[in-house]
Amino acid sequence: MPPLNPTDRRELYEHFQHVIEGTYDQLLEDQKLNYKQNMLKSFLVETNIEATSLEEQFEHVNVEKVDYSLFEVLIDTSSDEDEEEILTFYLDSQNERFWTFYSIEKSRPAKDAMEDLIMAERSGLDYLWFPAQLQRYFTKLGEFQGAGINYDAEDVFSEEYIDQYLPFGELSIQSSGQGTSWLLDALNDADLKRFMSLSSVKIRREMEEGVVIERIDNNGRITTRGGDDIQAHLSFVEIIRELYADLIRGIEEEGRIGYPVREIEAEEGERHSSGQSIEGTPIVINLANTVENLKEFADSFTSATKPLRLWGVGTWIADDYYKVRGTDLHNNDSFTLEIKRDWIRLYLPDDACGNTALRIFSNIQRYYDAEASFGERSDPKNSKVGLTA
Repeated sequence: MPPLNPTDRRELYEHFQHVIEGTYDQLLEDQKLNYKQNMLKSFLVETNIEATSLEEQFEHVNVEKVDYSLFEVLIDTSSDEDEEEILTFYLDSQNERFWTFYSIEKSRPAKDAMEDLIMAERSGLDYLWFPAQLQRYFTKLGEFQGAGINYDAEDVFSEEYIDQYLPFGELSIQSSGQGTSWLLDALNDADLKRFMSLSSVKIRREMEEGVVIERIDNNGRITTRGGDDIQAHLSFVEIIRELYADLIRGIEEEGRIGYPVREIEAEEGERHSSGQSIEGTPIVINLANTVENLKEFADSFTSATKPLRLWGVGTWIADDYYKVRGTDLHNNDSFTLEIKRDWIRLYLPDDACGNTALRIFSNIQRYYDAEASFGERSDPKNSKVGLTA
């Protein structure tokens, strides 16, 4: 295997090529990987900072340029209780808004290091938040081979709220092989479907470049479990990124509220203001699970904690109508939520990040209502994936 001290992209990809071929052969033969043999993991991250600012922003991060828009990122995890080591990532920042971090470190430490980086205060970084509709679309991109289902109300709601209003606090199912499609169909016909949010899907995909087997988690992590050409993985990551970027563009074009100044043309080409107009519409999220306690529901989602990182103050508009004005701690954008028992309206200002909308929507699906959907007027146009029911 080529040493992992690349001087350019070609050498880095050659090393990854050997990694994905080796992991696939080993899993076929022994159903497990050798000691220190790890899978290639790609973390898609939404950002509004410069790659070179990572070192200034985080004391435990060291950044070295490898190639054009490619950096080696060393993360010192010595403050963690269970591991004391420096983890290596490679950051591809060619796409200025959606970066890709690559790693062949062990899964758990790599996942924890990325979470610490992304969830740090004012990090300027965010996960990609894949709604259930987008994850179901991923299963059509290849041969469907497995799925994970996680419902984690305990991460967001208090024990008292779960006891009073929800049937359970946590539910987890992992399935692979031929029975997975049958299992999902069976669960979809059951009352449980409102709490069965897809957390990951696994597919085998044949592309012009070759074959690749991928597991796609709902926060933008793609784990390559084998294949015969690294270009097939890189192409697949690009497809995932573009599908998500289309959703974000649609939300930012149509789902934000602006108040542009209207102008009229007067004599001799002069233009004068004639007041302001309103452009854009709020995003409407329809709920299948009725909200029984609006205030506790809203307070749980805007308590400034992970994973939502939203802070807000609520007021009653009417007996069954609650409103929250808040701040997204990811980037300090403001937002307003109006909540009734079976729908939520999200108002974003015209300069807000569309990622806020998908973070709220996908986390509502994961922690409260797997069947939540966008209203028809909120569905991003010109996207291959619709977010309606």
